[in-house]
Amino acid sequence: MHEARNRFKTLGRKWPDNAIRELGMYVTCENSDDIAYIVREAGEDCLVIGTDYGHTDTSSDVDAIKVFRERPDVSADVKRKILSDNARALYSL
Repeated sequence: MHEARNRFKTLGRKWPDNAIRELGMYVTCENSDDIAYIVREAGEDCLVIGTDYGHTDTSSDVDAIKVFRERPDVSADVKRKILSDNARALYSL
């Protein structure tokens, strides 16, 4: 975000108040993230699950979707958006 904001400034463009929504960005979230905070800051329509599954990376989580579905701190509507609706919108499916 800081790099993008700096590029806007260099070009003399105003950085949008809610850049993530206004510029059509998507944010990946992992099970260790504070989803409530991310939803407050970015909105629930721009989040998708990020697992890094398939990479040799310690953040890979083969059970990420199962674990995410079991989170008590995320509403069913937000879970549906993160796991399905938002990805469909992102990839125009």
